[in-house]
Amino acid sequence: MACPRARRLGRLARALVAHVWQGLVALGTIHVAGETARAGGARVLDAPPPGHPECLRPDLPLTALERTLLEELGPPH
Repeated sequence: MACPRARRLGRLARALVAHVWQGLVALGTIHVAGETARAGGARVLDAPPPGHPECLRPDLPLTALERTLLEELGPPH
């Protein structure tokens, strides 16, 4: 018959392995599917979310730096 200490150690090892496994599954999901898998799907961002300090101003022309960055990044996919 196994001693109580060995049983406790076995339960601890199983619990540890279960937590490590769950962490690896979560990491793999994020790595393969990206953050959108957690959010329930991708959404198109054409403007910052409500309450965001940054706002888009289509009535203002781009600055020289913004034009340079836009040229370096290329067209959106």
